[in-house]
Amino acid sequence: MEASSQQTSTLEGVMPKTNSQHTNSNSPPPAYTPGRSLNLTSLTARHIQQQQQQLFQHDSVNADGRPLWTTLLSSSDLQDEEEPVEDRDSICLRINTSINVTKSNNLVCLTETPAEHANAIARAVVEAMQKNSSGQCGIPMIDEDGHPRPIRIEVDASMSVDGIGNVVGSERIISQVLEERNSRKRQRAADDEAGPANKRQHSSE
Repeated sequence: MEASSQQTSTLEGVMPKTNSQHTNSNSPPPAYTPGRSLNLTSLTARHIQQQQQQLFQHDSVNADGRPLWTTLLSSSDLQDEEEPVEDRDSICLRINTSINVTKSNNLVCLTETPAEHANAIARAVVEAMQKNSSGQCGIPMIDEDGHPRPIRIEVDASMSVDGIGNVVGSERIISQVLEERNSRKRQRAADDEAGPANKRQHSSE
């Protein structure tokens, strides 16, 4: 009799509970507890680092059995490297003050040399950009990262003269050349007028 009672109690402990002992299905569900948010940046960086370590361990020895020296750079090291100036949002100015003279017998009067003219243009443009910067609702002088925008100036101040009898110079030089040419023209005209008169005089004699 005692054995049967112990067996019954054991079976009761093993048998599953009835529906009445479960939580009522009509009871409200437990409050939602949001899971821990995943940091994709950290996971990606950790995954890349693990791959680099695996590659480093796999390729750390070459075919001759000698160790290979490999330097691993983290993302922070790459971010610390400054990008070259050419890659930034630079401001480029192209100034062309070149002079090309073709054909012959041209007189070109210059108030200043092409190089001086180019320097004057560049200086005026830079001053205008500084006056009309972003503070004055003009051209922004810094990029989106706060770095100053570099200014690159390309100047062509070359001079090319083809032909003969061409003169390029200041106003004083051009004036001297004109006076010399006019004096030669007057001399030739005087010689041309004197030529027929001398012929008539010799014929009358």
